[in-house]
Amino acid sequence: MPQLPWVVAPTIRTREVTATVDGQDCTLVFPVLGCLKNRELVHIREHEYQAVVNRESSRLADALVGEGIEETQAQRIAIRIISTRMGIPIGLEPLEQRAMLRHAALIADLTCEIQDAFALQRLRTITAVVASRLEGCGAWTDADTSELPEPVLDAVFAFASDERTANQPPQSPEEIVEGMIETLGKFAPEPDPSPPTGPSSTGDAAASGPMLPSSPPTASESSASPTPSKRSRKASAG
Repeated sequence: MPQLPWVVAPTIRTREVTATVDGQDCTLVFPVLGCLKNRELVHIREHEYQAVVNRESSRLADALVGEGIEETQAQRIAIRIISTRMGIPIGLEPLEQRAMLRHAALIADLTCEIQDAFALQRLRTITAVVASRLEGCGAWTDADTSELPEPVLDAVFAFASDERTANQPPQSPEEIVEGMIETLGKFAPEPDPSPPTGPSSTGDAAASGPMLPSSPPTASESSASPTPSKRSRKASAG
């Protein structure tokens, strides 16, 4: 691999990543960069996971809107409920708790979808740092990662997560959730414009689905668009 002509070369630190497998401590040594490499971010494709979170949150928000809850409030309630299912430790208000009970079956279904998406992202994350940072592992694949023992997967993923957030300011659980609410709000449909005063145009305006972010609120995030929610399929008036 060609090297840059550094005047002052960066100091390469390393970190031992240890997992206990069948009673034995197994150790890998990873270079520490304090961030993820671009090629790692490309492989991880975190936007695919974020797209699933946004899609499934919209499903719950749609159900709440169907009950007469205002759009913005429905988004907030949906994200806060989903956040608790993702392991983010926040307390739910009585209104949110009642909504969670009313829609228990839907929440269980969308939680499975989010968990499946997270499992795929976790697999890709581990593959990315192994292929990029361990000598002799440049051809490492997701299939190779899937054969590793779970303790090794946990240890390497924890290392990758630390690298991703190394230079980010710490956030409280409530701050994380507020960022998720803001992101989902960007995909909400614009309010219907006032009816035109002139002659009406021929044909209905085509509905356009939400544009997915090129990167998630916390880092990178499918080229494949998620199934848009019914709110995003509304055709604009006039």
